Order: sequence, then structure tokens, then C-alpha cells
Amino acid sequence: MSPLRDSTRARDLDRTNARWLLDAAYAEGQLGAGEYHDRIAQAASAATLRDLRGLTSDLQLPAAVVSGHPVGRRFPRTGLVAATAIAGAVLVAAVVAVAVGRGGSGADASAPPAAGPSAADVVDPGTGDELSPPDLTTQVDPFTAEGIDALVDRYRFQFGDTVATSLALYPEAARVTRAVSGAPGRSDIYELTGSFVHTGTESSPPKAVPVDLDRIDPEALARLIAEAPARIGEPGGRVEHVYVAGSSRPTVTVYVHDGDHGLGYVVAGLDGSGAQAIRAN
Repeated sequence: MSPLRDSTRARDLDRTNARWLLDAAYAEGQLGAGEYHDRIAQAASAATLRDLRGLTSDLQLPAAVVSGHPVGRRFPRTGLVAATAIAGAVLVAAVVAVAVGRGGSGADASAPPAAGPSAADVVDPGTGDELSPPDLTTQVDPFTAEGIDALVDRYRFQFGDTVATSLALYPEAARVTRAVSGAPGRSDIYELTGSFVHTGTESSPPKAVPVDLDRIDPEALARLIAEAPARIGEPGGRVEHVYVAGSSRPTVTVYVHDGDHGLGYVVAGLDGSGAQAIRAN
């Protein structure tokens, strides 16, 4: 269906979708760090669809990313049912692929796994031990140590390793990018929906460095998220977004806002060390 009017009030879903688009643009180098931080904060407090579209209308984004995260588009109930069925089919295909990789029967062993490039590789890359399937039915809270642990476990089981290009966490969602094998400069986009579901492909930043999600200290990151508002001197603030990216020193950035505007952010190592608090101007 056609998009809603610009004057229509924005939903939380619209704000989250806009932030997904900004993540993709930042990963491709279209936005500098400062402008990215500003737009993320504005998206969190946007009142109308006009506000959100103004933050993304000048960006070049893959069609798959835009169609997967439309800002202000009506979806009839039948569309929601169809989308749920597709996601369920992808998850079933992933389980079948895993079973085939472990010597199961009832599927074509030559078919590529549907949910990820290494869904059939279910051994711990560090020890070589066989991994037990994670519980995909439990809701993951990405802002808690248990939720971060569960997210990394699901990623490891699905892909056979813990290497990513970037990871973005929201209160009730998670998005990860992963380098495309044989296609330098390209990353696949996956969103956590029980398992990680492929939603598109984007360009990687020119100087992107892979980050090992297993190096994240879940307890330290959860503590950093809880303490971030106080660290920037705004104890009443709320953490809206967490971004993990690789570099010579992989970092995690925790963004804080108060519902009206961005208040600042905290940057630290994956183990929570060297935390620096930056107040918004």
C-alpha cells in the first residue's frame, strides 16, 4: 500500500525502521560519526513521518534495506500473516539444514542452508565441540547480560563463528552485518527474529574491520548500558541504541536520549574498559 501522509504521527516501529536505515548509511560511509549521532537522536524523538523521512531522504540505500524497513507504510493483516509465515519457513529451513549437516535425513544435502552461510557448521570454532541448538523461542533482551549471551550463542550456532562487521542493539531488536564471502566490500544484513534472518546486503565501510562478538563481555556491556545515563550526567536519560564495530580497537557506543533529544553517548572497549562519556552540545 502507499505511504501515509507526512503529517501522520510516527509510531515506535517507524522510529526503529528509520534508525535501521541510518545504521546502513553509516556503515556505508554516507554519514560521519557526528551526523550519524545527531540523526539517531532526532529519529528517537521524531513526532511525524515528515520528521523521519527528512532524516533518510538524502541517503543512498539498497532497495532490500528500504523495503525491509519502510517508514510509515501500512501493512494489511494478510501481509503480516504472510511475513510471519515466510519468517517461519526460513527458520524451519535453517533447522533442516542443521540436521543435514549433522547426518540427518529428509532433505537435499546439496542445498545451501537458508538461514546463514554456515548454518550446517554446528561446532564451537574454539574447541571443536558440537554445539547444542539454542532456545529460539525465548525473547531476547539485548540490553541484559543474559540477552547478549543468548544473542551471541544463536549467532555462533547459525554461522559457525562469531565474526561480524557490526552489531546494533535496540531495546527489543538486534541487527548484525556479516561480510559476504567472495564479495569484498559487501556485507549481508541479518535481523534477530528467533534466529538471524537475512534482510538485505549493503556496502561495507572502506576501512571496516571485522569484530569478534565473542570478545564482548556481556556483564560489562550490560553494566555500561545501565550506567550510561549517569555517566553523561543525565541519570533520567534512556539508552536508545548500542552500536558495536570493529577497528584497531573494537568499540561499543551507547547512545542516551530523554525522549526529546539526544543527550550524549558513552564509548568503551568490548570489555567495558576505557569508557569515555560525551555530552551532546
